[in-house]
Amino acid sequence: MKEFVLIFDIPRGQHRIAVKVWRDLIKIDSKMIQHSVWKHSDLSKLVEIATFIKKSGGNATILEEKLVF
Repeated sequence: MKEFVLIFDIPRGQHRIAVKVWRDLIKIDSKMIQHSVWKHSDLSKLVEIATFIKKSGGNATILEEKLVF
């Protein structure tokens, strides 16, 4: 099964946005790798969250996870 990684940055002072993103990631059962790095197998759900982050003034990138070693 493919896994995708969402990496994002939300500007300081946007606490409400950060909480919403965190809750949305928890709701879809994403796994936190680091504070702003999460993984999930459903690309479309991550794209929705990344789109919200970008519309709110943040940065978001989604990568396909691939184990190298």
